[in-house]
Amino acid sequence: MKITFLLMVLVFFITWSCSSAQPIDPNACWQAIKQPPHECLESIKGIVHGHVHEIKKECCETVSTVSDLCWPIIFPSMPYIRFLLKGICTVKYSLH
Repeated sequence: MKITFLLMVLVFFITWSCSSAQPIDPNACWQAIKQPPHECLESIKGIVHGHVHEIKKECCETVSTVSDLCWPIIFPSMPYIRFLLKGICTVKYSLH
């Protein structure tokens, strides 16, 4: 029940903040996520399927450089993904 409530609050803030988002170049977003290490995109896709241990520190560093406005472009059906990734990277590697 507590997790459901937290997810609802998270979704509210995601949808509330996206309404004020400025347009951004989709190609720049894809280039940012495809920077070396090249397996980073595959690691991120693995996390979606529950393989949290697969993300490497280099990939977390890439995640931290990608603009928050890019995540809905890269993963349009998963608006929560940026928070999930940043949370995992913070816990696993103490990256902010």
